[in-house]
Amino acid sequence: MKRKHYLLLCVFALCCLFLCAFTFDKSSSLKDLTHPYINTYECTAARLGNENLLEKYDYFRITILDEKELEISFKRKWPNKKNVYKCGYTYNPKTQELSAELGILGYRFKQTTKIANGKFTISMPVFGRPLLMNFEVK
Repeated sequence: MKRKHYLLLCVFALCCLFLCAFTFDKSSSLKDLTHPYINTYECTAARLGNENLLEKYDYFRITILDEKELEISFKRKWPNKKNVYKCGYTYNPKTQELSAELGILGYRFKQTTKIANGKFTISMPVFGRPLLMNFEVK
């Protein structure tokens, strides 16, 4: 009988030891573990040539909705108009590269960027001027 109690106490102590070794974030979910890149990214800096775009826009957001679709939204300060575009994308978990192609006003824009630590940068020429936008998790 004493052996069973001792064995049970050892198993209980071992379980407590393992539980103390791991921490669980109450706000985390299964999505955070399986697809951590699926999130809303807010633009923190945006330049088109020498022009600061954040002076004319309230926000630029890229929201990755699910495993196949993302949403690009932005809002001008004047006129107070919000635009939303959806497109498909691909994500390579080995290289952490996100690739998307979007058509706006008859033009097709394709971009591939690497997401690292919840941040990424878009850098591409638009109408002959360099566009540089930095995004991070909202």
